[in-house]
Amino acid sequence: MTTVHSEPLIPQAELRLHPMSWLFELLNVLKQFIVPIVFLLITGRGNSYELWGLIGVGFMVPLAIARYISFRYRIGDDRIVIRSGLLHRTVRDIAFTRIQNVTLQQNLLHRLMGVAEVRLETGGGEKEEGRMRVLGFAQARALQGIIRNQEHDNTGPQAADGTPLADDEQTLLQLPTRELLKLGLISNKGMILVAAGFGAASQFDWQSTQKLFWKAGNWLWSHSGELAHNSYVSYAIGGLTLLLAAFTLLRLISMLQAILHYHGFVLRGSDHRLSIERGLLNRFHGSLPRTRIQAWTLQQGWLQRRFARFQLRVDAAAGAVKSEHMESNWQLAPIADAPHIAGVIESVLPAGTWPVAEWRPLHPNAWKRKFKMPAIILISPTANIAYWAWPLALLMVLAYPWLWIQSKQWAKHAGYSHANGLIAVREGWISKSWRFAEVRKIQAVYLKQSPFDRRHGMATVFCDTVNAGSYEPTLAVRYLPFEEAVALHTELSAAIAR
Repeated sequence: MTTVHSEPLIPQAELRLHPMSWLFELLNVLKQFIVPIVFLLITGRGNSYELWGLIGVGFMVPLAIARYISFRYRIGDDRIVIRSGLLHRTVRDIAFTRIQNVTLQQNLLHRLMGVAEVRLETGGGEKEEGRMRVLGFAQARALQGIIRNQEHDNTGPQAADGTPLADDEQTLLQLPTRELLKLGLISNKGMILVAAGFGAASQFDWQSTQKLFWKAGNWLWSHSGELAHNSYVSYAIGGLTLLLAAFTLLRLISMLQAILHYHGFVLRGSDHRLSIERGLLNRFHGSLPRTRIQAWTLQQGWLQRRFARFQLRVDAAAGAVKSEHMESNWQLAPIADAPHIAGVIESVLPAGTWPVAEWRPLHPNAWKRKFKMPAIILISPTANIAYWAWPLALLMVLAYPWLWIQSKQWAKHAGYSHANGLIAVREGWISKSWRFAEVRKIQAVYLKQSPFDRRHGMATVFCDTVNAGSYEPTLAVRYLPFEEAVALHTELSAAIAR
């Protein structure tokens, strides 16, 4: 727990930040005010108003320097003490045993200057208890090593700078460049970036964006006309060529993003925590205590199945890194084959819990519950469209056979397991997912029945973990026979009450 004092501590063996930390403080403040400053500079048009932007920047420089001068930290035997503030001074006293995570963030400028931003995170809040912007990289690694070694009374071998020796951790997963290229091929993040770019461009100059599409289309169609005399065939060839070019561009962007984000990805594990390093330009060094892992999600999309690859991420207890970086940082395996995925899971979970030996099926009529809700929702738009465009409505009617097939296949492949202290759920047909958690990590369990459930004699059991419903979905065992759902609810309730 962190205590905040109103009076300053007597400076004894207090340490400063890196001498260039004021520059990063300045950049951080400018980032928050960059929009109004640029607006004043652009709209000033030579009058006195444009000077306000320069005056604001000039005022921020001594402020950033003053923050650097006022920031001190001291490392004790069992705690770190951080003093900061200009007018309102605070002293944070953080025990090593309360620090659950120490992360090092490095962007390109950090790496060029040999520094890193250090974030200290406890389990009692939604933001960091301490942020040091910035320390020398060697100094930051030494601080990280000191805290990791002392938080669990680790007296194992250490390097001269205080960091644990390599034999303290075991490499669980390391991604070569070829795996990152596969990750880019099977991900759709490139599509999101391109769509966002075109969307932003259209907001400022829609006509230019429209002209770009027209010029590209006309160029392709003119060249495709050399291959076919029929105009319709020429248009078809041009359209397909345009789609192929767009798809290729999206894949290239996705591969580039995967390399930038996950270059040098290494997952390591020790007795108490997992650590991750990744990033090409922006480098991330972070760790996750094993005790904070609440649930696991294993996914395999359609394209991932073609490459025989999986994705594994974990839900962690609340904290600062959770709110800002959780989605990417705690993907323990952005891409990996089955043996590596199994190795990561088995290294963390108790022995004999994974893989699940036997999956229990859902209610025989589970497919009806899966089918009915989207089918009912689809009725209204289909009826409205049929009023003015019945051919289109006819196409929407064809969605019902697909919903029926999808629901039948989903129910066929879905199942759950409750054994060896583990609750697990599997779902999906084209894209598959497995979500599981240790029963001892469940915070609450409840049973739910909708009117449709009661009609078919079934119910759903929800298992809440820390952060369930806010950051991550609950673990839901859906569409069980009512008696079986009641029995599972009773077993889980008794288990978490011990």
